[in-house]
Amino acid sequence: MEFGPSSSRVLSGNKFTCISPVSSTSSTRRHQVSVHPTSLYHHQQQQRFSNACFQISRRESVLKKVVKMSKDDSREYELSSLTALSPLDGRYWGKVKDLAPYMSEYGLIYFRVLVEIKWLLKLSQIPEVTEVPNFSEEAQSFLQGLIDGFSMDDALEVKNIEKVTNHDVKAVEYFLKQKCQSQPEIAKVLEFFHFACTSEDINNLAHALMLKEAINNVMFPVMDKLIKALCTLAKDNAHVSMLSRTHGQPASPTTLGKEMSVFAVRLSRERQAISQVEIMGKFAGAVGNYNAHISAYPEINWHQIAEEFVTSLGLSFNPYVTQIETHDYMATLFYAFIRFNNILIDFDRDLWGYISLAYFKQITKAGEIGSSTMPHKVNPIDFENSEGNLGKANEDLSFLSMKLPISRWQRDLTDSTVLRNMGGGLGHSLLAYKSALQGIGKLQVNEARLSDDLNHAWEVLAEPIQTVMRRYGVPEPYEKLKELTRGKTVNNESIREFILGLELPEEAKANLLKLTPHSYVGAAVELARNVDAAVNLVNGKKEMIGSVSFRFVVSFKCDPSVTWKGSAVFRSLLLELVIAN
Repeated sequence: MEFGPSSSRVLSGNKFTCISPVSSTSSTRRHQVSVHPTSLYHHQQQQRFSNACFQISRRESVLKKVVKMSKDDSREYELSSLTALSPLDGRYWGKVKDLAPYMSEYGLIYFRVLVEIKWLLKLSQIPEVTEVPNFSEEAQSFLQGLIDGFSMDDALEVKNIEKVTNHDVKAVEYFLKQKCQSQPEIAKVLEFFHFACTSEDINNLAHALMLKEAINNVMFPVMDKLIKALCTLAKDNAHVSMLSRTHGQPASPTTLGKEMSVFAVRLSRERQAISQVEIMGKFAGAVGNYNAHISAYPEINWHQIAEEFVTSLGLSFNPYVTQIETHDYMATLFYAFIRFNNILIDFDRDLWGYISLAYFKQITKAGEIGSSTMPHKVNPIDFENSEGNLGKANEDLSFLSMKLPISRWQRDLTDSTVLRNMGGGLGHSLLAYKSALQGIGKLQVNEARLSDDLNHAWEVLAEPIQTVMRRYGVPEPYEKLKELTRGKTVNNESIREFILGLELPEEAKANLLKLTPHSYVGAAVELARNVDAAVNLVNGKKEMIGSVSFRFVVSFKCDPSVTWKGSAVFRSLLLELVIAN
């Protein structure tokens, strides 16, 4: 089946023959048709089909114009963000372009050049490789200059060589040989570029460096900024009481700040897990046994040389490999990103819900449109954009995690094309993080709405009342509160009347009478105010445990807003934690 329908079409079953319509300047459009003369139904069908053919002809005309435009302006069309197949390279380019120096084809070529040059320098430092003597400072500076000064023009030159070689890594080798012919020392040892290497020796290290640099320089700073924004949101709203909802129903109150602190700590934990993944590399030749190395220099401990070389690049060494580095660390790394992203999806959906409940207002900008037809709307688009891109990122990262550790026998080439998609998973993640940050920046807490919800939820005090009743031996406390609250309107007066009728010590009764849905928040305020300490502890900053945790405890004791006596138990537990550390 063709993509574009032809201007004439035959449906033999109904004996329809449609011929292109005449010029639109004619007062009527005539069609040659074959219709059963006694069938009005067939005539009506034919008319519908003729109209359809006319529309097809119009679309075909537009298609021809588009094709012509793309041929006439192929370079401009190719580079335009309007024509990019991926929205990361089009609509969202401005938000993800920081990844391009690392995760693009340019980045891959750059790191290949770096690895090839570093390997030649390493060979010059091995005494047994007499054919490559120690380079002078001038020669070393020349080689380093090729790395430091690598440009887009250099990358294009490599791509032009690749058009001839039809091999991307070999193109890098030839590029370096051409560049180094003018340097006398290096010109003598040009054939030691790529010495004893399989392409995957270069590629696996380049891919590892791409990931390492992209995550350290682009992903982590934005992730940390997101966690910090949540910590600020938690501390600023530590005291703002909020009705909880479990199973979507009113539950024991919390504070808005404490709920934000939960996400800050969760995300911090997974960010820490990502940073602890060992990014690995191999350098063991065609099948992982140093076959070629040993055949040329059998007296050299190539295993040790390879380990020194890989670790000198800031990577961990993988000694047991086939032709490829096994990519297991990539699966671990990408799954860690998926966990981080899943937590952020949870956050995005919670914020979407809180905005729907009017717990948050969104700060608007002049000229922005919320809805094309409903002027009053301010949609939570940032959190929706974040959620959508996190889903796309997780799909890409999940596929990479499942596919990359699998390779037939000593290697197949399926990983090569798949690895070129790493930037997609990171790119959609980065876009989502920035969208969530943008959404957080627009939030404005609606304390009046939060307070109103609590004022209509006095039934949540059934929990502390029946718990105190249990302590003092009042029979059937749960059942009594169930009878009072379930399916009935509960307010301050009915709760007060119930408490006054209980056989409890006067002090216990007085404490219960002080409770309101606003004050019954447990340790939520303290948890939110000390979120920074919790995040630091999650991130392994153990040198801060004593001082930070001590301030953590003192702040509990000095907090005048906490009336719930259970916080004393919480304080004592934390004090034990500090002493133990």
